[in-house]
Amino acid sequence: MIDWNETVAVGLKAVGALGGVAVVAGAVAHFVSDHASKSWLQANKGKLDEALETHKAALSRETETHKLTLKRQELLFARELEAADSFMAVWRKLWPQYSRPEMEWHDAREDVALRLGTVEAMLEDYLERHSVAISATVRESIERARSEAASEKFFEDGPDRDPPKAAIDAAEHVLGAMRAARDTILNDLRR
Repeated sequence: MIDWNETVAVGLKAVGALGGVAVVAGAVAHFVSDHASKSWLQANKGKLDEALETHKAALSRETETHKLTLKRQELLFARELEAADSFMAVWRKLWPQYSRPEMEWHDAREDVALRLGTVEAMLEDYLERHSVAISATVRESIERARSEAASEKFFEDGPDRDPPKAAIDAAEHVLGAMRAARDTILNDLRR
């Protein structure tokens, strides 16, 4: 006959042995998976840290580039503002003033025609000091005015002599070019 007590005890021992193996196998599996996941994380953490540092370095370089660009633009704007102030001073000195009763535009052009040599010198000085800080359009207008003044400044003048028509026409062109340069400078500052 079968001894049920002994059968149950053997069964429990077998289950215990199998359970022990399962526990050991579970422990080994846990250790292996834990070790594998830690090494995987360590390998990927290194790659992620490297990518993060590369990105930080790129952002740092980009930030420095933007800082330098802003500083350069700030300095350039200061030079443009200085050039505009200087041009307005030249404008006030060269633009004909209302100097006598019943003065007309022809009289104003004659006044400028008599000062074409001075106009040329002032515009040349202005271009020499501020050429890099003004736009190409302004530089061309001032160059055109300076050239016109230079080409027509030679004539005989005296207290009772009027400037020739060519000098008066040159004064008209100078004043037009100066007005165009002034308007462009003011528009450039408002951009």
